[in-house]
Amino acid sequence: MMKRILSVCLLGAALASAQVVEDPAAYTSGAQESDLPVMNVNHTENDEPTFAISIHPISMLILSLFDIPSIYLTIEGNLGSHMSLITRPYIIWKDFSDSDEELDISLFGISEGLRYYFSEGHRGLYASAHVRYDRAGIEYTYDVDPSENYDAHVNGFGFAIYIGHKILAGHFTSSWDIGYSYTKYSASKKEKDDLDDVSTVGSGYDINYTIGFAF
Repeated sequence: MMKRILSVCLLGAALASAQVVEDPAAYTSGAQESDLPVMNVNHTENDEPTFAISIHPISMLILSLFDIPSIYLTIEGNLGSHMSLITRPYIIWKDFSDSDEELDISLFGISEGLRYYFSEGHRGLYASAHVRYDRAGIEYTYDVDPSENYDAHVNGFGFAIYIGHKILAGHFTSSWDIGYSYTKYSASKKEKDDLDDVSTVGSGYDINYTIGFAF
């Protein structure tokens, strides 16, 4: 009888030992676990936003003084610690009309570029290069003599380079830049039955100031 009891005890001890080996997590020293949270000392919180959208208030304000509606935007998407993709669309429109005449003017443009920040964090001094496309349209309607009606469209392709500075404070962002742009325009004007193709070049300095929201 004692041999049988001893055998059962040895077998139970063997099974208990095997469970501890197969599942090391089941073993504990009996000490009380700490309530302190586990922290990874190698983790660094990244507060950089990945996307930002801003308006150009000065450009829009100046045009509004002449009663010309406009929208100028800068959209930024981060590509890395120093690089961003910049999209700048804009649109301007205006209608002039009286009792028998109407003139519609519209201007749409977009520029796509890469911006490089000289410091990490997408803030501080930067340089950027852009390609751009512009399209302008003029449509004139004369009710008294429809033969005087005409419309004209202008397409422009070019590039621009900028240097500027950006401030990022929480979710608020502000920037300014100055650069040089070069654009070649081709115009097709249809007046009556004649078609006249015109090409010209536009170049000059471009200054931008933006304020917006980053997230």
